[in-house]
Parts: sequence; structure tokens; C-alpha cells
Amino acid sequence: MSLLSTIEADLRSNVDPTRRTGLGFWVWVIGKALAAPQVQVVILFRIAHALAKTPLRPFSFVIRTIGLVWSGAEIHPDAQLSPGLALAHSSGVMIGAEVKTGIDFRIYPGAVLGEPGRGSANFAKFPTFGDHVTVGAHAVVLGNVHVGHGSVVGANSVVTKDVPDNVVVAGSPARIVRYLLPFDEDHTRSIPAPAPVESPAD
Repeated sequence: MSLLSTIEADLRSNVDPTRRTGLGFWVWVIGKALAAPQVQVVILFRIAHALAKTPLRPFSFVIRTIGLVWSGAEIHPDAQLSPGLALAHSSGVMIGAEVKTGIDFRIYPGAVLGEPGRGSANFAKFPTFGDHVTVGAHAVVLGNVHVGHGSVVGANSVVTKDVPDNVVVAGSPARIVRYLLPFDEDHTRSIPAPAPVESPAD
């Protein structure tokens, strides 16, 4: 998926297509891109991520710093975040270097995704997330754990173990508090983003 297509998917994930259609939808998308810091930092991350794979890598960290100062969110250029990334609000969000997410990933203010730190068996390892995952405000997901497709991490939760598909977890440590229908059966839980399109073989 090209850089522009990925950014388009990110922009779409920030606007509910069931409430605005046609020209009104795109006016709202452009307005968000121009005025919302939580959208701008995602665009800056996409540019930084692209530069991080080139000899211009040092500039990717300059862009990360600009995004942090502008929005309050720190997203490492090496993070692998699939199309459809949405920050509900950006203040205090931290996404570490080797975090991997699926499509349609939504994260709320103050959430931290990263390594657990020194003294942990999972030191220097990062979490991964399936498609259509939501991480609530001030939640912390640390270490070599996986959050399954369609799952929700509740606000203020601390996740240090794997989370299965289609559940809500909450608490510290996080525990399953609710089971959800699979995303394909309940589209009201989030807004789908286009799946990545692989380039045809030569």
C-alpha cells in the first residue's frame, strides 16, 4: 500500500462515513487534517516511517519530535502501524519502536504501548495487535504480548499477558470482563479501514 493510500485510510478512520457522505465527507476529512493535532501527528508519523527506511533516517526522528511537540503524542518511526490508525485525542500517547498493529487501530489519550523496562523477562520486547483493536485512555500494554482481533483494552488497564480475540479486558492486571461479537458481525463497534492491497507480482 502506498504512502498516500495509507494516509487516506488513516483520514477515513477519523470520520464516521455513516454520518457524512460525498463532498461533505471529504470536506470534513480535510478539515480534520488541517485542524486536528491527533490527525496531523499520524500524517507526520507516516512520513517519518517512510524516511526511517532510507539514508534520510535521522530526519525521521526530527519529524517525530515535531509531532510530539505539536500534538503530545510520541510515535516511534520504526513502529509498524497498519492503515486506519486513529488517535481519538493525542495527548500522552506513546507507541514504541517495534509495536505492530492491524488495520483500524484506535487509541485514546495517555495510552502507552512499549517495552516493560529493565528487570523484566520481556525487556526490549514490544506488543502486537490484531485488526479492529481499541486501546482505552491511560491503558498500558507492555512487553511481548498480543491483543487479538476486535478486542478492547479498557481505560487504565495494565496488560502484560496475551488477550484473545473479541473480548474486553480491564483492570490491573487486565482481566476479561466481557465477550464481543466478531467484528464482521457487529460493525457498530468501530469504523473499518481498507485492508492493505498487495502489489501484483511482476
